[in-house]
Amino acid sequence: MSLLSDLQPPAKVWPCKVRTVLATLEKVDADILAAAVMNPDWQYQALETALGLRGIKLGGAIIKRHRLKGCSCWKT
Repeated sequence: MSLLSDLQPPAKVWPCKVRTVLATLEKVDADILAAAVMNPDWQYQALETALGLRGIKLGGAIIKRHRLKGCSCWKT
């Protein structure tokens, strides 16, 4: 085996604000937020407002991108 045969550039992990916020919360709160973000009963702006009242800044567009699996969390 060559010394450099497995040389690859590091994988780029693009940030996702939902993932970033989840990582800052206690597990119970992170689980609640993760479920709320994916719950279609929550309108994007309504969830943004409810979270903002609790000091969590997460925009409706960010929530929508995550829910529709358009962010880096869903890329393999």
